[in-house]
Amino acid sequence: MNVSYLRKRFAEVKKYETDCADKLMDFAKFLYIQGHLTATEFRNSMKVLEASGAENPAYE
Repeated sequence: MNVSYLRKRFAEVKKYETDCADKLMDFAKFLYIQGHLTATEFRNSMKVLEASGAENPAYE
C-alpha cells in the first residue's frame, strides 16, 4: 500500500481525483474500517500522509 495506490483507489470510488492529504487520510481510515487495509498498511499510510502535511480535524 502506498499513497499512489490510495489516490488511484480514491478516484475509482469517489469518481474524482484529489491531491488533498486530509481527504486521502480520511479515505484510508474508511478503507481500514471496511477491512480493505491491514493494520500495517493503515499505519504506514498514516505515517506517509502525516509527513506530507495531513492533519486530523480538531474537535472542540
